[in-house]
Amino acid sequence: MKIGGGLAAFGLLCTLFWISLFYGNSPSDTWVYGIHSGIFVAIGLALLGKGMYDLKCMRDTPGVRSSKP
Repeated sequence: MKIGGGLAAFGLLCTLFWISLFYGNSPSDTWVYGIHSGIFVAIGLALLGKGMYDLKCMRDTPGVRSSKP
């Protein structure tokens, strides 16, 4: 789940996209960087969701103790 969160944050905070957006680079460059960042966000959220689903399935399995602090 940490990898998924990290990838999503990396895509959201991608400096290439934000520099291109704020400094007025050509629209095609901004679109390319935006799509690239969106792909990273989507992959990160998919990995995060899969990790949460796997954790839920593991905790619901009989005989597996859940970690409670």
